[in-house]
Amino acid sequence: MEGPEVHQPHAHRRGLPQWLELTIAGTALVTSISSIAIAVHHGHTMERLVQANSVPFVIGGFSDIAPEGERVLSLDLLNRGVGPAKQRSLRVKVDDRYVTSVAELLAATLGPEQAQAATQPLSVSKNRVRMRFLVPGGVLQPVFRSVKTPENAQYWDKLEAAQARWSVDFCYCSVFEECWYVASKWAEPEPIEECVRDEPNEFVP
Repeated sequence: MEGPEVHQPHAHRRGLPQWLELTIAGTALVTSISSIAIAVHHGHTMERLVQANSVPFVIGGFSDIAPEGERVLSLDLLNRGVGPAKQRSLRVKVDDRYVTSVAELLAATLGPEQAQAATQPLSVSKNRVRMRFLVPGGVLQPVFRSVKTPENAQYWDKLEAAQARWSVDFCYCSVFEECWYVASKWAEPEPIEECVRDEPNEFVP
């Protein structure tokens, strides 16, 4: 009598070779790491691009004529850059001495007696904020200004002639807190770590 037929189980087909599985896993890991590195680099590149497109370029100085052609004695700041600026510090000298207001500027230039007599007819308009926000695009930000009139011409002309004795320096920062110092009207902005106000000598007209 024959016994029951016994079927041997078929051997399952084996998967990929181990070396090939390790190679695929390693390739996937390298691809992932490369993707992360590229994303980080792209992020840094975009950040630098945004900063480059936000750099201000501020100039400032004294002038005796307005863009419209009017005779105006003024101290102005102007942002010719592509990003806004925050003016943090502003100082004015007559000869080698700091002055902190229009009154001191007039006294140092004209002498105390003439300065007192000139104050009313000069009718100086003043922007008395301690720090200024300067938008890009070439918009003048006046610090002070005085329009020439027949009544104040004698004093106005003396101030105009004395401009060579005046100097200004200032410091400003971008919205990213990158800062620059300008040592004079014709000086190029120099990058510095931060703007530090010199309170005793700050000019607040």
